Amino acid sequence: MLETLLNKSQTSQNEERMAWGSTTEYYLSLIGFAVGFGSLWRFPYLVYENGGGAFLIPYTIFFFILAIPLFYLESALGQMYQQSAPVCLEKAGKRFRGVGIAQIFTSFSLGGFYNILMAYALIFLWKSFTWHLPWEIEQDPNSPTGQIWDYNYFYKEILQRTDSISDLGGFNSSVVIASIVSFIIVYLCTVNGLKTTGKVVYVSAPLPYILLFILLIRGLFLEGAWDGIKFLFEIDWSKIWEFEVWYRAANQVLFQYAVAIGGLHALASFKEKTTSIIRPSIHIPIIIGLTGILCGFTVFAYMGHMANVAGISMRELPLQGPELVFVAYPAALTLMPGAPIWAILFFLMLYTLGVDSEFTFLETVGAYLEDEKIKFFGRTPKIQVARFVLVAAFFLLGIFLYTRAGFYFVTLYDDYITIIPYALIATLECLIYGWISGTDEIKALIWENVQEKYPPAFILCIKYLALPVLVIILIGSFWQVMIVKLFTYPIWGIGIGFCFTGIPVSMIIYYYVKYKNWKCEEPEEKKTTIELINYA
Repeated sequence: MLETLLNKSQTSQNEERMAWGSTTEYYLSLIGFAVGFGSLWRFPYLVYENGGGAFLIPYTIFFFILAIPLFYLESALGQMYQQSAPVCLEKAGKRFRGVGIAQIFTSFSLGGFYNILMAYALIFLWKSFTWHLPWEIEQDPNSPTGQIWDYNYFYKEILQRTDSISDLGGFNSSVVIASIVSFIIVYLCTVNGLKTTGKVVYVSAPLPYILLFILLIRGLFLEGAWDGIKFLFEIDWSKIWEFEVWYRAANQVLFQYAVAIGGLHALASFKEKTTSIIRPSIHIPIIIGLTGILCGFTVFAYMGHMANVAGISMRELPLQGPELVFVAYPAALTLMPGAPIWAILFFLMLYTLGVDSEFTFLETVGAYLEDEKIKFFGRTPKIQVARFVLVAAFFLLGIFLYTRAGFYFVTLYDDYITIIPYALIATLECLIYGWISGTDEIKALIWENVQEKYPPAFILCIKYLALPVLVIILIGSFWQVMIVKLFTYPIWGIGIGFCFTGIPVSMIIYYYVKYKNWKCEEPEEKKTTIELINYA
C-alpha cells in the first residue's frame, strides 16, 4: 500500500513538473546561461594578463578534458532523473546529496552577486542616452598623447566609493534603484517559470550576439584595431611554463562553462528523457568557446584603437576585471563618431548577457524548492509567489553590494563564491561518477531512454584526466583564498566570505557523515537488472 502511494506521488510530481516548449528553448536557455560576464570581460582579461596565446593553449586543453565531459555528465544526470542537482547526486548514494545542495547554494549566492553587475550596466545604459557621454574626457589637441579614460567617473560618480571596505558609507541610491529595476525585469521574465522564460530567451539569448557582431564590425574599421587583435594571439612562451597560467585557465573553464553549480542539471531536467544528450553537450560548449573568442576579438579591437590614439602600448591599458567593461571599454566608445549609440548598444548587450544567467540561477533554486515540495506557512506557494520570494532573497543577499563600499564586496563575493566551491564540487562529481558509484546506472539509463552510448572518452577524461587536474585546482584555490587573500579583508569581511565558502562545504560534510553507512532500500533485483542492460 505504501509503495503504491509513493508511486502515485512520484507520478503526480512528474506530471506537474515544467517542461520546455521545444528543443530550441532549451538550447537558447543553455547558451544564455553559460554565455555571460565570464565570456565578455573575464576571458579577455585573463588572455591579456597571462601571455595571450600562451593562455589559450591550456584553456583549449581544459576545454576538452573538463568542459565537455562535465557538461555532458551534469546534463545527463538532470535529464535521466528529471530532478534538480541534490536528487541527482543522491541517486549515487544518499551521502552525496550534500554535493547537490552545495550547488544550489552556490547558484543562490551567484543570483545575488550577478545582479549588482547588471545594475551597473543599467546605470551606464541610462547615462548613455545623451549627446555627450558623461565619462568622456576632452582631449588636448596640442598633446600627442593623453589620458583617455576616466577612473573617477566609475569609482566616484557611479559607485561613490569609500576609502575602504570597513567604511560602508550608507546606501548608494542609484545602485539600489538600478538593482530593484533589474530584479523587477528578472521577476517579470520568470514569473510563470518556463512558460515565460522559455519565450523570453528567444530575444534575450540571440540579442547579445547581434549586438556583439555590430560592435565587432564597427571596431574592425578603427585605426589600430588589428594590432589589438594580433596581441590576443601572440604567444609569450615564458608564460607557458608558469603554474598560475594553467591554474587560471582551468578555473576559467569551470566558471565560463557553468559546470558545478546545478544549472545544467536543472535545465536538462525539463527536457524529455528520450532527447539527445550528446549533441547539445558538444554543440553548446563549442558555441560558448567561440563566443569567448568573439568577445576577445571585439574587446581587443577597441583596446588596440585606444592604444593607438593614446600613443601607448597594449600593456599600459587598464585591462583589469570589471575595469575592462566599466572604464576601458566606455572610454574606447567615446573615441568614435556617434559614441552614445555605440554605448547604448554595448551596455544593452552587457545587461542581456547577465540577465539570461540570472534566469537560470532563479530556475535552479526554484526547481529544487518545487521538487522538494517546500512549503511556506504550511502551504505550497504558487509559482508567482515562489519566484517573488526568491527574487527578494537574491536582493537581500546582496545587501552589502548596494552600499558605497559595494565594489569592495564585489571582489570579496567573487573570491569566495566562485573559486573553492566550483573546484570542490567539480572534483567530487568526478570522484563520485569516475570511481565510487553511479556510472553504470547512468550509462544504462541513457541507453534505455535515448539509445545513445555514454562516450567512453568522457569516462576516461573524468577518471584519469579531469580528476587530477581538479585536485590541483582545488589545492591552488584553497591556497589563493584561504592563505594569500586571508588578510586582504577585515575579520568580519573574512567571516562573510567564509559563509559563502563554508556553507556549501559544510553541507557536503554534513550529509556525508550523516548517511555514510546508509544503505539503499531499493530491491536488489531492480539494481541488478539495470546494471546488466546491454547498452553496447
